[in-house]
Formats: sequence, C-alpha cells, structure tokens
Amino acid sequence: MSLLRECIVIGGKASGGHVLGKTRDRNYSPRLRVVRLLTDDEIEIVLLHDLDTNYMEGMNSKGVGIVNAALLVSDDEKATQKYWNRSKKKGASNDGPRILRALAKPKLSQAIKSLVGYDTGLKGHTLVGNPTSLYSIEMTSKHNPIINKLDPDTGFDVRTNHGEEHDGAGYNSDSHPDDYLSSKIRKATAQSTLADLEDHEELMPSIASQNFEKDSNFNMRRTTDKMRSSSQTMMHLDKLEFICYLFPEECKFMGVVDQTPDDYEPKINVSIKNYKNS
Repeated sequence: MSLLRECIVIGGKASGGHVLGKTRDRNYSPRLRVVRLLTDDEIEIVLLHDLDTNYMEGMNSKGVGIVNAALLVSDDEKATQKYWNRSKKKGASNDGPRILRALAKPKLSQAIKSLVGYDTGLKGHTLVGNPTSLYSIEMTSKHNPIINKLDPDTGFDVRTNHGEEHDGAGYNSDSHPDDYLSSKIRKATAQSTLADLEDHEELMPSIASQNFEKDSNFNMRRTTDKMRSSSQTMMHLDKLEFICYLFPEECKFMGVVDQTPDDYEPKINVSIKNYKNS
C-alpha cells in the first residue's frame, strides 16, 4: 500500500511572535514520537518523528522552525532506518534527514540553503522561519525552488496540496479535480478560521474543527475512509515552544525521547496534548 500524506501547514504571527503549524493527514495510523537531541555544535533540536516513514520536522534552539506539505502525495518511505542513520535504501524518501540537516544550522539563511540544495532539495510546500522572518519555498522534482519572504502582519499564510507558484504542481484541476477542490477548500477554510486569532494555543484546535459532514474530504480535520488527521504541531519560534497535539484514535504515540546529556538544561519547552476521542 502506498502511504499517502496530505497536510495543512500555516505560518504567521500569534502571541507576540512568529509561529509555524501543521495538521498531518495520513491513510495509515502512524507511530509517532517527539525527539530532543543536541548537535555537536550544541544546537538543540526538537522534532516530531514518524517511525513508519522516518519523516521528521520541528525546530531548533536558535528559533529556526520548518514545516512541509507534500505536492507529490504518494509517499513510499519505509521504516528501515532510525532517524540518526542517513543511509538510504532504494525507494526510501530522505525528506526527514533533509529537514534534520537544515535544523542543525544556526542561521535561517543557512537552513534555507540546505533545504533547497542538500540531496536534491526538499520537495513540496515548505514554511521556514525564525523570530525575525518567515519564508515559503515551493519546489518539486520537475520545478526549481521559488522562495518568497512572507509578511506575517498581513495574516496567516496557509499551504495545502496544490501548487501556488508552479502551475500544475501537486493536485490540479486536470489530473485530480476532486482532490484539487478539497485542497483549495481546506486552504480557504483555514485562512478564514485563523483570521481573528491571536493566541498561538488556539490556532491548531481551531483548524481541527469540521465545517462539513464528518466524512467530507473538505474538512480541515479529516475523518474519511481515505484520509484521517493523526496529529498536529505548533511551534512558537520566539518563545522556543513546541506543542504536539494528538488524535489518540488515529496514531500511536511512543513518547518523548531525550537524547541530550543528563546535565543538559533544555531550551525548548515541549508540550504533548491529546484531543478527546470522537
């Protein structure tokens, strides 16, 4: 079975600083963990790690954060390696290690350069930022990266699974008309829902709402036979805060794994929150 991944990613300003967030939609029930690690350069990284695909994304102690939404939604990653093992088996995606490598950079400019240049670059919609700037990157295997600086003062930027800068990227009206419509509606609904919110802790619960019939593919939170929302992340880049929201019936949480030394004082505050079963 192909592992399908569809998402909503957001970037903007809330609670006095820059934030990045993501809702993960999957056609499988992922095993997830939150990992805290320390690089040789003493940069702390906190990330969400999907053990079934080796996918990971998160933030570092310099306030650099990264979220990504696929534009090629068929994902054939295999759970054949641990997050620190960068060896690559045939057919396995390297998106997780691409993001991990970028998060090991202390500067936003270095992280962006890594995201577009390392190992052919991170495909899809990527929102990346720090306490002073937010950027979007859009690229596919057929399209070169387009990097745009965002203006959080104008509201939240939202990306789903259709191209914004590249015509025909991701879901489009010709090849996947129903999925394209779903992607457009989920983006518009998220933008409308987020418009008047100022508290970063309200953002992800607000886009976990369902504005259509429960089994509609148009909902921001998906509970269809094909796709189900399994988790969300929220990163406040100024406050160095990482929040993981879990839909307990849709994923298996394996806990928080701390790989830092025993005497290390963490800089990033981590919270795990569970939605009630529904």
